[in-house]
Amino acid sequence: MGTLRAVDTPYVALIGAVEGWLESAESADRSTVLDAVPAANELLPALSGQPTRSMVRLLPVVDGLIQALVAVRPTVLVVDDVQWADLASRDAITYLVAGFRSQRFAVVATYRDEELAPGDPMHAWLADLMRLPSVSSLHLDRMSRDETEQQLSMLLGGRPDPHLVSEVVRRSAGNPYFSELLARGLTVADEDLPTGLPAELTGALLAAWQRLPATAREVMRLLAVAGRPVTSADLIEVAASRGIGAEAVTGALVEATQGGICVAHGGAMCWFRHPLLAEVLNATFVPGEAVPIHAAWAKTLEARAGSGIDGLQRLGDLARHYEGADNPAASLEASLRAADLAKQLRALPEEAVHLRRAAGLWPTVHNAGTQAVDAELDLLERWAFVSSLVGGGEETLAAWTRSSQLVDEGRDPLRASRIVRKIAGYEWMTGRRSGEPFDASERAVKLCEPYPDSPEYAAALADLSECHFWTDSIEAAQRYAEESLQAARRSGSHEALSKAYIALADAYIRDERADHDSAEGVRHAKLTGDSNEVTDARNIRGGYLLLRGRLAEAIEIEEAALRQCLDRGESNLASFHAAIVARNLLMVGRQSDADRAVREGLTLARVPHNSTHVRLAAALLAVRCGHLSRARLHLQRAKELIPDLEDRPELTAPPVLAEYLVANREPDRALELLARTMVVQGVDPRIIDEMLMWGARSAAEMAEEARDRRDHARITHAGELLDRIVEIRHGLQPPPFEPLAAEDLILPALEAVYAAETARCLAQSPTSALWEEAVQRCAAAGLQWEESVASHQWARALLSEGASRAVIAAPLRSAYGLAGEMGASPLRREIETLAALARISLGEPELPAIDKVPSAFQALTKREQEILSHLVAGRTYAEIAAALFISKKTVSVHVSNVLRKTGTTSGREVATLAGRLGYPPGQPS
Repeated sequence: MGTLRAVDTPYVALIGAVEGWLESAESADRSTVLDAVPAANELLPALSGQPTRSMVRLLPVVDGLIQALVAVRPTVLVVDDVQWADLASRDAITYLVAGFRSQRFAVVATYRDEELAPGDPMHAWLADLMRLPSVSSLHLDRMSRDETEQQLSMLLGGRPDPHLVSEVVRRSAGNPYFSELLARGLTVADEDLPTGLPAELTGALLAAWQRLPATAREVMRLLAVAGRPVTSADLIEVAASRGIGAEAVTGALVEATQGGICVAHGGAMCWFRHPLLAEVLNATFVPGEAVPIHAAWAKTLEARAGSGIDGLQRLGDLARHYEGADNPAASLEASLRAADLAKQLRALPEEAVHLRRAAGLWPTVHNAGTQAVDAELDLLERWAFVSSLVGGGEETLAAWTRSSQLVDEGRDPLRASRIVRKIAGYEWMTGRRSGEPFDASERAVKLCEPYPDSPEYAAALADLSECHFWTDSIEAAQRYAEESLQAARRSGSHEALSKAYIALADAYIRDERADHDSAEGVRHAKLTGDSNEVTDARNIRGGYLLLRGRLAEAIEIEEAALRQCLDRGESNLASFHAAIVARNLLMVGRQSDADRAVREGLTLARVPHNSTHVRLAAALLAVRCGHLSRARLHLQRAKELIPDLEDRPELTAPPVLAEYLVANREPDRALELLARTMVVQGVDPRIIDEMLMWGARSAAEMAEEARDRRDHARITHAGELLDRIVEIRHGLQPPPFEPLAAEDLILPALEAVYAAETARCLAQSPTSALWEEAVQRCAAAGLQWEESVASHQWARALLSEGASRAVIAAPLRSAYGLAGEMGASPLRREIETLAALARISLGEPELPAIDKVPSAFQALTKREQEILSHLVAGRTYAEIAAALFISKKTVSVHVSNVLRKTGTTSGREVATLAGRLGYPPGQPS
């Protein structure tokens, strides 16, 4: 097992940067920033801060501080050697960069690629970061001789000897980091490097260390074994066990500091300037040589008291040192104590780390007796559970796999059944299993059959029901769900009852009983205290609400779930909810809120399934904002994680992929994709109806493009592809666009869009009435995105039908306003092009300052002035009513009042009068 590092304070890199700015900032600027972020004292040690929130919930504090700094003046955040930054800092960097728009803010991060070993998590972090379009990389090539000479001049305080330059160039191979290390301790008078120094990094680091006196070298080795920054008092105590006195230790620290090897860390602590030197020096110990040193560190730490985060760090260090001291029993005990304390502190990632170490040590400490095996299985299940909350998909699977190797199916069939189900679930979550796990579910049921009143039997039946549901075997799904509920009731287990009701809600999702079953699933899940259960139950409840068109309720449930998971530090579950929240928010046009959810999801996602969910949402957002290159990168990453993502119903990928392909001017590929995947997606009727709508839209885009090119064969082919998709959809149940409840306004809206797009594909005319109905239905359903698209198409249809500018202006301006609110740049550009063609101004009427109103109009109320401004803009009563959210009759009453107060007799006359008086200003032509 690899050596585990002690728990670090989160956001060290960012905290240091912000505190450095605070030290040098002017008093007014400092106050402005701190006043804007009241929670800053929870993050910054300089403000006597002690984190009171989970690491995940501190992200908004970090973001708030950066935004406050940006508001003061343009800001550049520099993070040097990001490969050594704590994980929280890296996550925060991702969060900040993912939100780049037009801020006066830049992040410059440096890292040493030669120091990244294969498998280092930094590789995956960099790969994901590089896919963001706002990120660019600059690879620094090896330095030339001239550049090396310039560097040495700065380091040595004068021009170096040419021979020294040659030596440094040869030994460092142009690596500036190597050059700096090679130059440690040298002066301008030196002509040569010390002999025997290798060119590699390890050799350079050891060479600098070897220039220290013997006692200082040994003290540095003792410091290296510590594994993290320590106080000089603790270092003195450990050194005493090796016969090194306090004065010698102090002298060694002074010498190491002067040699550029050791630096003060956090005030009272000491550590290496280049932390990698600790690893290099640890490698200098021959086998067994470091054992007594680890024992000395363990003894020193045992005598120290600590609570909270400090206590957690101490226990983590103890566990590591006892392991190094060849005392696995003490290391196991310290690891378990650390895990328990981490649980109390709600430090889930740290709890997972210590449980992982404990699980690795357990077989060494305990024999293979039955009692020890049962205790080990308990430990492994705990590790698996905690790991599942913080995103350790591979770790979770490893824990359950080890459990499967230990469990005795004959002696403990219920536990064996549980393990079988969990392994299947995490094989699916990590992308190892693509189909439904019938084999595992059936085996789990068989193991529990002798115990029909057990929670495990109910859970196994529920899983088998879900397998049948996702393969559209509804009768079998219902039968097993009913059996599961009976067993769960006999068991009295809330977990079993939650699983049974979830299975029932799925199996009867089109029946009204699903309302009760999904609500009961959530209720019992909350009583278990298991966040995984609550997430599953809420997901099913949200699906039930969506199928009945209750989108606002579904969004509310998922947003509450996301906030709760963030508060608890359950990053894995939070990423899952973030993906669902983002997709739902995009339906109602809340792009900025969806963007925040996507950023949180991208920062937190670790399991392939959840990461793919988030990437799909991120791609959809990018397409609608006009960032096709960004969307492509997200989809590529999603494909890498789950290669068959379009064939997995739970991911609902085909509509996203189709929208991207259409935006990328590949509608034929979108049609092929939709036709190929519709059957496998048939388990969710709302998704296949959305796919049908996208089939019509893709065919319409393909046909219009072909008509522009006079490509009759392609026009025919577009119709044929649409017919194929329609035929496939009609072969699935229920019939297309059949709502489950009268209050469902979403399916009728999608049906109206489908009808209008089909007419566009077939070049039917007139189609304006179809698009008008689509706009009205989308508006009623709250589908703001589709409303804006349909409004644009309505205006296009009106223009082609020869409607007046006043008639065309209403839907065009509405579409433009909606697109602007959503940040839909491509749609806005299309609307602007159409407006220019129709010679329609998209600007809203402007009201003048009250002191500039001509006397003829001073008697008008504010509302009447608004009405007048619209009359001057040439808008009809219907347009005015729509713009001001009032009825046409109310508009008529206001117009009558305007005419009476101004002594005019018609709208044209009052508009002419206003024009002569220059009121209101800035009116569109």
